Amino acid sequence: MFNDYIWNTYLKADGKEIVKIFEDAFTKKFTSTYINKINELQKSYSCDGLTDMFLVGELQKVKLNLDKGFSMLQHDTQSVHSADNIMKSFYALIQGDENLPATDVFGYFANNIEAFSTFLAIELPELFVPYYFKCIFNLIEKIADEFEIELPQIPLKKDYEGRFYYFGKVCEVLHDFRKKHNMSPYELFAFLYDFAPKYIGGRDSYIIKTEVLPEPKSAYFIGGSKDDAGLSDVNDTICAWQCSPDTRAGDMIVMYLRTPVSAITSIWRSVSVGFNDPFFYYYRCTYIAKPVSIKHIPLNVIKEDKIFKEMCIVKKNMFGINGVELLPLQYNHVVELTGANVPKLEFISSYGDLTLTREKDVEDKLVKPLLKKLGYSDDEYEQQLYIEIGNHNHALIPDFVLLPVKEKGRQSAFALVEAKLTIPNLAKLEDVKIQARSYSRQLNTGYSVIASKEKLWVMTQDDDYTKDIFSSSWDMLKNADNFAKLYKLIGNKNRPLKSGGKSAKK
Repeated sequence: MFNDYIWNTYLKADGKEIVKIFEDAFTKKFTSTYINKINELQKSYSCDGLTDMFLVGELQKVKLNLDKGFSMLQHDTQSVHSADNIMKSFYALIQGDENLPATDVFGYFANNIEAFSTFLAIELPELFVPYYFKCIFNLIEKIADEFEIELPQIPLKKDYEGRFYYFGKVCEVLHDFRKKHNMSPYELFAFLYDFAPKYIGGRDSYIIKTEVLPEPKSAYFIGGSKDDAGLSDVNDTICAWQCSPDTRAGDMIVMYLRTPVSAITSIWRSVSVGFNDPFFYYYRCTYIAKPVSIKHIPLNVIKEDKIFKEMCIVKKNMFGINGVELLPLQYNHVVELTGANVPKLEFISSYGDLTLTREKDVEDKLVKPLLKKLGYSDDEYEQQLYIEIGNHNHALIPDFVLLPVKEKGRQSAFALVEAKLTIPNLAKLEDVKIQARSYSRQLNTGYSVIASKEKLWVMTQDDDYTKDIFSSSWDMLKNADNFAKLYKLIGNKNRPLKSGGKSAKK
């Protein structure tokens, strides 16, 4: 929530200098001082050094072209009243007489979005904002969530034209926010690149420290080229990479270098939740770190291996590899072949009528369908909620948080669900209760729920989440009477009850 007092305090202190730097650069002279300051600000919320360097290069191009008298908008802008109209003209300009396809138009724009957006904001600061969040759209979403800015729905990956125009729509929303709070354009820019990122905790709001990563639940392939060959040699590197949006923090990431070796060469960990970024050409993104170089597994060996050779991606010669999931058996086989000192994925071949091979299967095949029956839509719960605790410290809250309230200094929720693959005995159950209790206390939840392939347990805040007030096997939840008891405890009362199963026979 936007706080006028905190914002005005910022403007009276260091913020006035940041606002002046933006105003001078966008109305007077675009200088190296501005470029250096933006680079400094970005380092507080970005963690990918390559992206940081690219931004500096793009802004240097802006300075060079402005010094030559370049103007992007070669028409009368006084008659233009919307960012959408400008974006349409801009699209036609890039498309040119060659009538480039939408993929090429968007690709050209996305690769140079820092420069293009800066030019647009210099010429029309009342309509556009400079965009310095490459591969960090999740941070914009966090800022929007914190300050109640309703972003337009992200276009689908293949809607390249829609993704191009989405930039104008985002600018319109941000300027509506600016007008609502009586900001100048340059105050808005300072808000976006200094005040807001620091307010929500900067990079720590979305990057999970490697020492507190949760156990992996899945493994995914990513692909690299010769330019990426040395990345795994740098222990403290953190990189944005194309991957599955289903990636969770802690998941295992297996690097396949297409060139020059055509081999599996390293294993990484995901240190963020996967997300979609409309301005990242490849759309699906996560952050990876903690690389471990391993004994190479060449493509010819992969193709002959009894486990790997049946994989669809292998039959495609590893084409389109980024974000392809490895089953636990396949990933563990990589670990066994290489002797790598990395976590394996725990798995069981089957359970009842469902194939439950890892913790993620419990989440996807048991918990999520249950939440739907309990009346929760996808946007009424959040997985791996990463919240602020105290002064810019963060903690990861797995696995499901129901009806979360996320405001600075006040995070809460109705209930949380902690999922485990198996809880075979009481000792294991007590260990998981301790873990879930710490999360529930932090979020002040009414209920703490534990789910495994065997059963579901519900604890309440009344006794500090200690005793089970409800427990049931998944088969017993098919009984409508048992389901109704569960719904009475943790169901979404704002939505109608959905059938949980058949009533017991009389």
